[in-house]
Amino acid sequence: MTARSCKINHPCAALLGLAFALAVFTSPAPAQPLQEDFSRLDQTHDLVSAPAWGPYSKKYAGISHVPDLAGGLRFDFTVLPGFYRFKTLVPNVLFASDYYPWDANPSLTRLTYRYELEWKDRVYVDVTYSLLDAHSVLVAMHCVNRAALPQNLALNLMASVDFPREYPAVRAEFPPATAWINAVHYETLTRAHPRADDGLVFNGWMRCEARGTDYLDGCAVAAGFGADAGDKVTYDLGSNAPADGVISLRYRLTDQSRQTFQLSGISNEKLTLTGTGKFELVQVPFSATAGPDRRLTLVSAGGSGIELNGFFIGPQADADGIRIQPAARQFTPEVQTPGTNTLILKYADIADCYGIAWNFSPAVVRQFLNDDLDVFFRKSLQDHVDTVLTGNKLGHYENAYLRPVEIPAGGERTVCALLCNGSQADVRQETAAFVTDASGFIAREPRPDDPFATILPAGQPYVFSQKMMRAALLANLVYPVYTQKQYIRHFSPGKWWDSLYTWDEGFLALGLETINPDFAAECLNTYTTPADSQSAFIAHGSLVPTQVFAFFDLWNRTQSPELLRYFYPRLKRYYDFLAGKTGGSTTRALPSNLLRTWDYFYNSGGWDDYPPQVAVHKHHQEKSVTPVVTTAQCIRFAKILRLAAQSLGLDADVQAYDHDIELFSTALQTDAWDAQSGYFSYVVHNAGGQPTNFLRTADGQNYNMGLDGAYPLVSGICTPQQQAILLAKIFSPTNLWTPSGIGAVDQSASYYRNDGYWNGTVWMPHQWFLWKTMLDLGRPDLAWTIAHKALDVWKTETDESYGVFEHFLADSGRGAGWHQFTSLSAPVLNWFAAYFQPGTVTAGFEILLKQSAFDVSRSRFEAALAFDQATAPHSRSLLVCLNPDHEYQAVFNGQKVEITSPLRGVLQLILPATNDGGKLTVTATGQ
Repeated sequence: MTARSCKINHPCAALLGLAFALAVFTSPAPAQPLQEDFSRLDQTHDLVSAPAWGPYSKKYAGISHVPDLAGGLRFDFTVLPGFYRFKTLVPNVLFASDYYPWDANPSLTRLTYRYELEWKDRVYVDVTYSLLDAHSVLVAMHCVNRAALPQNLALNLMASVDFPREYPAVRAEFPPATAWINAVHYETLTRAHPRADDGLVFNGWMRCEARGTDYLDGCAVAAGFGADAGDKVTYDLGSNAPADGVISLRYRLTDQSRQTFQLSGISNEKLTLTGTGKFELVQVPFSATAGPDRRLTLVSAGGSGIELNGFFIGPQADADGIRIQPAARQFTPEVQTPGTNTLILKYADIADCYGIAWNFSPAVVRQFLNDDLDVFFRKSLQDHVDTVLTGNKLGHYENAYLRPVEIPAGGERTVCALLCNGSQADVRQETAAFVTDASGFIAREPRPDDPFATILPAGQPYVFSQKMMRAALLANLVYPVYTQKQYIRHFSPGKWWDSLYTWDEGFLALGLETINPDFAAECLNTYTTPADSQSAFIAHGSLVPTQVFAFFDLWNRTQSPELLRYFYPRLKRYYDFLAGKTGGSTTRALPSNLLRTWDYFYNSGGWDDYPPQVAVHKHHQEKSVTPVVTTAQCIRFAKILRLAAQSLGLDADVQAYDHDIELFSTALQTDAWDAQSGYFSYVVHNAGGQPTNFLRTADGQNYNMGLDGAYPLVSGICTPQQQAILLAKIFSPTNLWTPSGIGAVDQSASYYRNDGYWNGTVWMPHQWFLWKTMLDLGRPDLAWTIAHKALDVWKTETDESYGVFEHFLADSGRGAGWHQFTSLSAPVLNWFAAYFQPGTVTAGFEILLKQSAFDVSRSRFEAALAFDQATAPHSRSLLVCLNPDHEYQAVFNGQKVEITSPLRGVLQLILPATNDGGKLTVTATGQ
């Protein structure tokens, strides 16, 4: 059954009656409502709600414009503040360079960076980019001098254009009656010998896709295609195929190698190719009447792998008019200076012009002819004569040099500039108006919002560190990233990672849910695929299915039926592949039904140096050893989708999930539990695929004394005895609990170390899984222990260093890794909202909020709840953050609910041990 034909069943909805109609529906105060027109996401993986102007640069912090999403080009603007003729800060996004994302609003129409010229906040410049409309940006440079002496500052406004990595170095010229079809745009491609990744190509590329600057369009079919006899590719030519004519195939083979293809469809030629090591064009006649439809199929006879760039198709008379020409990157603009304090730039490959104007004098316009600014600009600081500073000529920066900006001791001053794009006439008019009177533009600047205006008083000490995380997360948006034959805008884990990253981005979506639910949904959409997609989901890195957990939180937050209908079939494709059921997946290759993802990535749970994982690869045991986390995550994945399938009335899907849950749970319990160590174990299989023993160190210790060994807790499949043992391990200071929170490796293990990446450090993501699990287990006290420690560790480091770090050293709690890391660290936003933002309700993985509402004063809460029926009935807990001015009572289905409270206004509700859904009411005492 397709999602469009499904109905939403709300068996508990009637319980809520008129109260919901009169209430304000649940949403944390900072987050805006979710847009529910998901058709806008159907054919894209882009962040469609993001503005054309945004923080997209992968070189220098600032603001960028995307003139054409499909093209991959980006106009960049950055400010380089400094001390006049002394020292300038170049805000490189790829290493720590003394700038910090400082503030951002949820829609990214206002973004501030702080530049620390003299640490700490002694002399600094705050640069705020405010979108005035779709085509203009106000740049406010607020210069502050808290030192005892006056300062002379300089502000360098820098404009440039940036090209995608695989921007083609060649272009084609051909007659108008001829069409070009890139080889990647095939209808089907099959290999004679299927690969594990045929249904899950890394980065969401197409099967056998290759990328390079010497390909037309930057992509081709290659990656060994054609080496095996029977490799086959088919193209649906549609209206591109005239009645007859010539196909001109662009290909490359290594020198003296040979390849033969049998063509069928509109051409039945046998084509033998000889390689020269260079790209060649070969002509093949065709007739559209030769085949039953307008398709072309090529089948390899075997031999050398080919690089098939594509083909031109058109009349015979036009074939000799095809030309492949070199195409240089045209990064030098035509520059006009129509008036004082104004620049107009026109780049050859961008239709729009760009205007820059500023309200400060004196200033001089300069050019830097170099591909980077980090070294060359600093070396050029003392050149006060030249206006064209020539370096390697591999790039161009247009510079408006504003100096000196005089700031008295204890003083401050704001200098403004305007950026705009459009036709030359429009840009000329806009910049002239700014130079004439900037005040009208400044008056249009959007005011900063305050997402912390309504938080509980106990949350105030955490506000700064939360603000920094929000700003860094929103500023980590990049363009272009390539996937599924398109360039997209994408939230990166940190700008050092110019790529997709699957498990990171599920956590980033979780953080976005507290800021901008539309961005969260679009981030999920980036990694899920429709039914006709070649890849089951977009895979890069560890195959930890964090998208389903972010979806479940967003669904609980919004109760949106449209969200459910749209994402359920996509997430089911994701699950079916991970569970080894579809797409040629090899995850369930062993008869034990224990899952392994080593064929797709080295990392099972995101924990790079996790000891048993390292041992598996060192001893080449990928085919015979299974971790715990993959099977455990798949069980919880199935339980969440089971709740979704129930809501959609998909009974057959519910039964299929029940079967899988039983199968995987039995496999873990039968073959992976090691009572001696008190952990579930990596399992070694024999040549026949049967489990034989646990993976142990040379001295016989279980290798999986760590988070992987505790993951069946997250699945909800542990016996009471196992649960007690694992909880004791997690919270024991001699095992997993460290001075900074839950570590990845048991401190009593012989392979524990204090200088690892994960081994000996504390990360937020798996702590988030365990936090949610504590809620499922009816242990909100332990959930608070995890969250409170994490928030304190985060606050302490961020307050001190302004860093937004990857991980924290277990003993000291100091941050390490990337300093503006916002994916796996995003749970700090969720913890803060859960405990300090009135109007927030938080469940584990086993409670579904069918409907929920707060009253306008946040002193009453009602909800219709459903429970995970694939887990035996047990007590579960729910967090509700309410107005702190009252005491509260709660009732579920007429039964009084136990309430505990770590903070005034934070209710930890201990629900009865049942799987029967019903109505929950929380009211202020005396109401």
